[in-house]
Amino acid sequence: MKHLVLLALFGPSIVWAQSEYKADAIPESLKENAHSVIRRHETSFAVKAPGEAVRRVHTVVTVLDKEADDDATIVVGYDKLSKVTELEGALYDADGKLIKRLKKSDIEDYSTLSDYNFFDDQRVKAAKFPRQPTYPYTVEFTVETMERNLMFYPTWVPLKKEHVALEQASYTVSMPARLALRYKEVNIPTAGTSSPSADGGKTYVWKLTNRPALELEPLSPPSWEQWPIVYTAPTDFEVQGYKGKVTSWSDVGRFYYTLNTGRDAIPADLRQRMQELTKNETTTLGKVRKVYSFLQDQTRYVSIQLGIGGWQTIEADKVAASKYGDCKALTNFTQALLKNVGVTAYPALVKAGDNEPDAQVDFPSFQFNHIILCVPDGRDTLFLECTSQHGQPGYVGDFTGNRHVLLITPDGGRLVKTPSYRPADNLQQRRISILLTEQGDATADVRTRYTGLQQDDYGQVIHGMNRDEQRSWLLKRIHVPAFDLTAFSFLEQANTVPAVTETLSLAVRKWATPSGNRLFLPLNLMSALSLATPMLQTRQTAVDLGTNYDFEDSDTITYRIPKGYTPEFAIKPVAVDSKFGQYTAQVDVEGDRITYVRHITMHGGRFPASAYTEWVDFRKKVAKADRMQMVFVKNN
Repeated sequence: MKHLVLLALFGPSIVWAQSEYKADAIPESLKENAHSVIRRHETSFAVKAPGEAVRRVHTVVTVLDKEADDDATIVVGYDKLSKVTELEGALYDADGKLIKRLKKSDIEDYSTLSDYNFFDDQRVKAAKFPRQPTYPYTVEFTVETMERNLMFYPTWVPLKKEHVALEQASYTVSMPARLALRYKEVNIPTAGTSSPSADGGKTYVWKLTNRPALELEPLSPPSWEQWPIVYTAPTDFEVQGYKGKVTSWSDVGRFYYTLNTGRDAIPADLRQRMQELTKNETTTLGKVRKVYSFLQDQTRYVSIQLGIGGWQTIEADKVAASKYGDCKALTNFTQALLKNVGVTAYPALVKAGDNEPDAQVDFPSFQFNHIILCVPDGRDTLFLECTSQHGQPGYVGDFTGNRHVLLITPDGGRLVKTPSYRPADNLQQRRISILLTEQGDATADVRTRYTGLQQDDYGQVIHGMNRDEQRSWLLKRIHVPAFDLTAFSFLEQANTVPAVTETLSLAVRKWATPSGNRLFLPLNLMSALSLATPMLQTRQTAVDLGTNYDFEDSDTITYRIPKGYTPEFAIKPVAVDSKFGQYTAQVDVEGDRITYVRHITMHGGRFPASAYTEWVDFRKKVAKADRMQMVFVKNN
């Protein structure tokens, strides 16, 4: 999927007076909590025609300490639809004295081709000033690019990191006559202005001044909800001879549909094979499972990023012959296979990624970087990740779940939501049998069943790692102070909400602590939760638990204690109830067998800032309960 990465580009030529580069000219208020200060960030985007624009960005950044040394680096991406026409840089000391200017020999130019980008015309120009022996110092960059892919206009984000302050920033968009700009402002204190230009067009300007460094609070809403951003998009555009209009989601879908229509023909022998494969299936789900399994067995994913080909699919018959394709090609191929057996499906454009924001639903534009397939099935809807060779039909996980996607239909496009997963879907069910010695050592047989989002990591581990790599991964994941992993195995279970069963054998050193005739035994071997970070000042932002805290964990641990030991005192059951979740733990004693049962259900979501104190208190109570230990006394 061709998705223009908005790299840091830097504009007007380097003409600033040296006196203004002095670090001591920065207001003290902007140095507070900052590793660097953006002195100037000036972006201009001049649209010349529906298919041509010039972008210039000029930045001046003062680096205050080593944490911001990366700001002395410039990286500019380009491809066959864009060209870097200017790239300059300069380095200054704390007094504004010029130390060095970038030379052509300082600028690297290389391809971004990788193993998963099988065909790729994307390249990078990059340069970096050497680390300076003293701080502060200042770097200045100017970049100009010629753009010929005007499906995308820039998203202006002058502040992109924590601990960065800003003195001045501006964004100027120049539109010619008969072309209209669409934009959306987020966290912009003063709305942008527009004025007529001499050629009959319009010029739009946004400005920011004196923004202190932002430090995200624990569990705060994501950065893109807190930083100043201006989204811009075209109304009419052109790319490689293809014309389009973007005033609604239907327009976006119509352009994609038109670009890819007529590319779903498959060979006659493959049509016959699909008919034979599904002849005994009477339901849509049954046919989908057979076709999806065929896709996974017969094809592999490669990324293709070539001009408009980043959005236009390879024909289905070529995928049938080559047995590979990118997300568009494999989705189109699967759609063609299903169509042949009487199942209707639609491509769905999505902004994919575990940490990617949802699409701006009130701002129709080309916001997507991936495509999946949607299969309506009566009251149910299946989404298929056609690039996965081990996923389950209907399961989307974190990568494309719980977000809006644009369904591509012959009539255009419309937004629908992919599935979200609740605590009952995201289980960790653990049973542990432990034999304890008098010296406090233990052998533990652990069997854990993970479902939904809690099993997401296991697909790559099971299918993408060898035995030694799997072992190394487990050693980092198991949170036990001192242990040996003596055996392990994984078992996948194919369901709409998939599951993985993990079996471990552990030799744990000094899990219990002997002291005289007593033995001190912590009860929770592997699932203890930590404390939450307390706030030392008044909370400003909402408490955002998202969906990461939608899960349900249960632990049943059976200890066989050494002969001759009895509990010194009984452990009372613990229960903690909160808006964030529910927790219970209890201990049963039967002879030399101790059974510890723990259960926690967590609820994601967003809560007011005032709730953070309750969150800290809830986690404190749970953490204390998870540190519960029993004391055993040896009988004389």
